Amino acid sequence: MNNIGLLIKMARIQQNMKQVSLAKGICSTSYLSKIENNQTIPSEDVLQLLLERLKLDYEDLSTEQELKFLAELYLLYKEAVIERNKSEIIDKLPTYSKRNFLFIDESNFFTYNLYLFRLYLITDTDIDTVKNLMNALEQMQEKFDDRQHFLFNTNTGLLFYLDQQYKVSRKHLEISLDQIGTSHLEEWEVADFYNALSISYLSNNHLLNTIEYSTKALNFYKDNLIFKRAIDCYIVIGIAQTLTAKYKSAEENYLLAKKLVSDLNFKEYEGIITQNLGFLYSQQNNHIKAIEYYSMSLNTTNDIKGYLLTIFSIIKEYSKQKNINEILDWCNKGFELLQKNPDEKNISYYYHFKIYSVMHNNNLKDENLYKTSIEHFESSKDYRHANIYAIKLAELYSFHRKYKNSSLTYQKALEYQFSQKSITYLEEL
Repeated sequence: MNNIGLLIKMARIQQNMKQVSLAKGICSTSYLSKIENNQTIPSEDVLQLLLERLKLDYEDLSTEQELKFLAELYLLYKEAVIERNKSEIIDKLPTYSKRNFLFIDESNFFTYNLYLFRLYLITDTDIDTVKNLMNALEQMQEKFDDRQHFLFNTNTGLLFYLDQQYKVSRKHLEISLDQIGTSHLEEWEVADFYNALSISYLSNNHLLNTIEYSTKALNFYKDNLIFKRAIDCYIVIGIAQTLTAKYKSAEENYLLAKKLVSDLNFKEYEGIITQNLGFLYSQQNNHIKAIEYYSMSLNTTNDIKGYLLTIFSIIKEYSKQKNINEILDWCNKGFELLQKNPDEKNISYYYHFKIYSVMHNNNLKDENLYKTSIEHFESSKDYRHANIYAIKLAELYSFHRKYKNSSLTYQKALEYQFSQKSITYLEEL
């Protein structure tokens, strides 16, 4: 029972409770600190009062039960990472996450929570819940072994990636990269890490690193017939090659992914592959081919977010050609889709469609729409679109000879560009 302190500390931090609040009227803060750090075992009375305040109960495990339980959780963790079958994992996860276990081995307690950390990320658990778990683990990491440090930094990197803090994400994943040789990992874990690292590098525009690490992951997935993860890698490599103007190589990777999808009937990938083929031709200013692939993507996409992305891509393609009728037609299709499927998560597309429906009018009355849209994208940390629309607003001011406003807005656009690229100093350009 000497690890009860870890359970108390974990619950307190996850509930955003300070030591002084938990200890008040029960024991001194210094005594609570000793309990949480396993430096003393609390009396039965103190323990019960602490558990009541935390609304915490727990289950004891024997050594045999503990090892069996952790082995089962490891298999779920492995299945989740490799297969990404979210619905199945969501069904199984409560067995492990909705109970509090008192581990005999302190190290097993950390490993248990690190596996839960990753499973929460895979199942899109509420981000505040995951952040609270991360904060609790962070305060215990001085007791981690090498593998636990690796898992913590990898999971933390993935969490910051999901929170669109791409530079912080890369920092944690690169710490894991330095630890990889001492962490006693299985090959599938290394491949998964390389895959995650390549996606982080892609978000940070480190395209050569993206290709290098995604290729390493791809080689393992191909050799071990893990086809869905191989498709992921082909797509990531294709995107990086598109952005480095290696268009022929990018298309080859997309077509390899497309062949796997066709051969194995993985229809859920058809939309994303044709979407990226559309983007490939868009980058080459082949508007006809781009729209052709985007249209194919619409016919094979199964989720609302995919539809909205593709509609937006088509709108941008017609915008390049200044085809106002098609722009308005597709913006209206986007609005109809949003109206039929209201979801706060898709609000950004409302602003995209509103701006593109007026962008080519050069009407100063749309100034407030631009400002509201820019504020939205800034608040959601989408600095790329905040930058784009700030430039468009600056151009609108310039068109109407409001040169001071134009200059200030261009300056703001530059700030967004710095934020987008995680640049702090001019010298980093």
